[in-house]
Amino acid sequence: MAEPTDAYPDAATNAGGSADTADGEAALRDALDAHGEDLAAAIERSDELQDLLETAILVAATADADEIEHLTESTANLVQAADGLSTAETVALAEDVGDSGEDLAEALAVVLELQREGHLEDLVELAKTLSALDVDPETVQGLNTVLGAVGEAERESEPVGVLGLLRGLRSRDARAGMGYLLALLKAQGRRLRR
Repeated sequence: MAEPTDAYPDAATNAGGSADTADGEAALRDALDAHGEDLAAAIERSDELQDLLETAILVAATADADEIEHLTESTANLVQAADGLSTAETVALAEDVGDSGEDLAEALAVVLELQREGHLEDLVELAKTLSALDVDPETVQGLNTVLGAVGEAERESEPVGVLGLLRGLRSRDARAGMGYLLALLKAQGRRLRR
């Protein structure tokens, strides 16, 4: 394994090369002129940036003229994009993301698990189907009520005979449920006749 070094050879900077990178270099110089002070402040705050720059120099040393031109143009575009993204809204978003990092990591883990199991596409298709439905808030509340009642009935049901059925119909809850079913039947009938 190679030993880490604090220096790199002069040849690694491609200083002797005569690559025609005037356009990309000019764009990079313009971006640095416009944002050089911000970049200098960022460099002073980060040791990692120094490591990144050394790595970039070593990568650039092995690149040909076309790759270097692409690299300089990409860097200029990245600097311009970073400037465009540095708004008060993006700063607030970054702070919110930082504050919610654990929650976001857990959510991402759930999404990745759904993807691995092959359920994510099914959920997307279901969401598309549900978004196409014209459902008002009362319908949603009604469905929640019915689904909750189904769960309760599943937990509490027991066999009854005809007499047990008649006794059960005398309860206030059963009469309210029958009234609900009757209203549901009437509403369905009205819609069917349209």
